[in-house]
Amino acid sequence: GTTMDSIVSDWSFKGQAVKLIDTCGVSKGWQYPGSYTELLEPGMGTRKAIRRAHVVVLCVDAPRSRKQRYFNCPSKFEIRLGNYVKDEGKALVIAVNKWDLIHEDEQPKYRDEILTNIQDKMPDIKGVPVVFMSAKYNLNLSMLMVRSASLYKRWSARLPTSKINSWLQAWMIRWPPPWKNGQKCTVKYMTQTRARPPTFVLWTNTTADEMPRNYIRQIQNAMREEFRIGGVPMRFVLRSTVMPKPRKKLSKKDVLKWKRVGPKQAQAVMNLNSKKMLRRSPRQ
Repeated sequence: GTTMDSIVSDWSFKGQAVKLIDTCGVSKGWQYPGSYTELLEPGMGTRKAIRRAHVVVLCVDAPRSRKQRYFNCPSKFEIRLGNYVKDEGKALVIAVNKWDLIHEDEQPKYRDEILTNIQDKMPDIKGVPVVFMSAKYNLNLSMLMVRSASLYKRWSARLPTSKINSWLQAWMIRWPPPWKNGQKCTVKYMTQTRARPPTFVLWTNTTADEMPRNYIRQIQNAMREEFRIGGVPMRFVLRSTVMPKPRKKLSKKDVLKWKRVGPKQAQAVMNLNSKKMLRRSPRQ
């Protein structure tokens, strides 16, 4: 029958305590509750289990896509499910199950197609571990657990601030920051504020809207290769060192703009004089 509730099991792998949550198989009904009301409750249970988990294993049926006209493994909904795991900030491992049903002569071809499909449709998480396994014959099950344990360590790691900034300065010499609106968009300082998932705060000389997104994505990919944190979702929070001009009259639109830039700028524009200008700081 169809599993409707999540089953929780406590066990250990190589001396490490593990809590396994076996969720029900979800379909596209969890995205369209109005059309598939009978699948709404188990789908919400799976979402709750994803939010509780540290490492999420997305099981994909390999032979199912062979019967279709176009090979799409993982499917569109499975890609959406993987992106949902990424948005929640959880570590993701993709397990391609029933690999024993694929003929040995066709395995290299389908393996390359699956890896290419994952790389093209999930560009935000580069280096996602993919394990080709068979639960029936215990094929690569131990590899699945080893990959999950190593990914959990990378997901929980914290990087020293001095090491990050030393690498950042050397990297920006090789890959100079781009120019926009007549100034160079430079990252002045970076630090990691939390783990699970790794979250970094970047101070720049521009606002968050003016900082090119492709340059930020390039920094993320370079950090994954340098610090070996591939396959882990990373979050960047941009802060600006730019402050409003002291003798310029600010309109309501300007005040709202500076409030969105950062907490320091928001505190500055909250203290305006009668002419809608910044107050001068008292001399020490």
